Amino acid sequence: MNFLKATFFIFFILISNSCNAVPSDNILMQKGWKALVKDQEAAAFDYFWQAYEKAQKKNVTADKAEALMYLGISSYGASLEKGLQFVTKSLNEYKTLEKTNPQLAKIGRYKCLQLISTIYSRQKKYNDALRLSQEVVKELENTNDTSGTLGLAYASLGNLYELKEQITTAEKYHQLALNDFEKSNVLAYLPTSYCKLGKIAQQKKQKEICLSYFNKAIKLAQQTENKQAQVVAFIALGKWHLEFGTLSQSEILFTKAERIASPLSDKIFEIQAIEALNEVKKKQGKYQEVSQLQNKVIQIKDAFYSFEREQIVKSLEVQFEVAEKDRKLQLISAEKEVSKLTNYLLISLLGLVLVIFTILYFFLKKINKRDKQLLKTKEDLVTLMEEQKRLKELQFQNDIEHKESQLSAITIQMVEKNELLDEIKTIINKKEPNTENELKKVVNKYTIQDNNWKDFDHHFESVNKNFYTRLKQKYPEISANDLKICALIKLNLSIKEMASILNISPDSVKTARHRLRKKLQLSTEENLTEFILSV
Repeated sequence: MNFLKATFFIFFILISNSCNAVPSDNILMQKGWKALVKDQEAAAFDYFWQAYEKAQKKNVTADKAEALMYLGISSYGASLEKGLQFVTKSLNEYKTLEKTNPQLAKIGRYKCLQLISTIYSRQKKYNDALRLSQEVVKELENTNDTSGTLGLAYASLGNLYELKEQITTAEKYHQLALNDFEKSNVLAYLPTSYCKLGKIAQQKKQKEICLSYFNKAIKLAQQTENKQAQVVAFIALGKWHLEFGTLSQSEILFTKAERIASPLSDKIFEIQAIEALNEVKKKQGKYQEVSQLQNKVIQIKDAFYSFEREQIVKSLEVQFEVAEKDRKLQLISAEKEVSKLTNYLLISLLGLVLVIFTILYFFLKKINKRDKQLLKTKEDLVTLMEEQKRLKELQFQNDIEHKESQLSAITIQMVEKNELLDEIKTIINKKEPNTENELKKVVNKYTIQDNNWKDFDHHFESVNKNFYTRLKQKYPEISANDLKICALIKLNLSIKEMASILNISPDSVKTARHRLRKKLQLSTEENLTEFILSV
């Protein structure tokens, strides 16, 4: 079980060391990447820092973001905290690219998240690592990602579920990682995936399947000259022979793995190869060699931890040197400019203050004068409008009174004329011999009321706007005589007065009113006069 955990840790390191694909066309970052592949972390950090400074001077956000991410990759092996600092800064730079280059920002963001997931795994924050890798998978699994980031996220999930001993889920993610690496032709990661799937097949006692995976891993690792992958593949194949084959073949494979791992700067691989070989020696009963191998492991571990400390010191030294260079350059530049800038700024500031105060004084003065003029104009306008309103109301009232007086005069004139005509008719009915013909002519002359009614209608309509029209619209069957009756009722005249104006008898007026009630569809309870007055 300890060997399984150790092997699992190696796979995490393999994924960590190849956490992202080869960088962009930036020469400095390519040099840094080559140094990183060779485990030259200090040199890699120096190249990436130079790339970052160059990007800062040219203000190229994309290069700054990428350089910071690779600074994180080259730093977290010596200092997980420093690696997190750089990758967090890289995330912020990629965020500023979301509007100008959303696709690059998206891929960069998820590369950073996967790197953080790897760092969390090193810190044994497995739940946080799981959450981040799941987010990477969720966002990239339906895209055409060719950077290998999606495959790395699948592989991380597979390793994390192995820790949880959820082998079925782990196998699913390792298979997805393998499919993604094959699809994207990312050969550097394939040996690791083959070994993981082979190890799971071995646990299931699928002898031939796991052997096929291990052989593929060895072949591809040798083709790509991936030394770390070769070590892992030979150890995995040796474990297969330890279970299904012979001790001698396991010994050969473990020895070969140790020989390849020996020159590697990451001594964990050599330790794993020696421990695997030690297991064979125990089974062979060669306890003296077992003791020698254990001592060798102790020596390597001591040297390895010393090397790690040296790497941390070197990384810190590089960071300090770069920071000091940057600080000195800034101081030199500042010293040259400080006195000249100070004088220039003071003079400029004084002149600017004087100009501002002068402009402000005249501006406020102008605004004050304009506001006074505007206020006076508004007051004059309000007074004028009020006077116009008063005059219009007065004129309107005078017009109404004039029209009402004209209407009353016409009405009275019609009443008086018809009363006069009635008297003349009375004289005619007496049949006096000398006056009959002459009186009949007078009667005929004054009984023609068309002109009088035209004048009456004109003045009536000017006082009662659209009275006739409203009645005709509501009651189309109403006649011209009915309209006359309605107009006289509107003037609130008595039946006798209406009879006099219309030159008919009061009974005829009553009959006309009765017919009008029917046309207006009034019930017996409704008052005709009130109805007409409400129209």
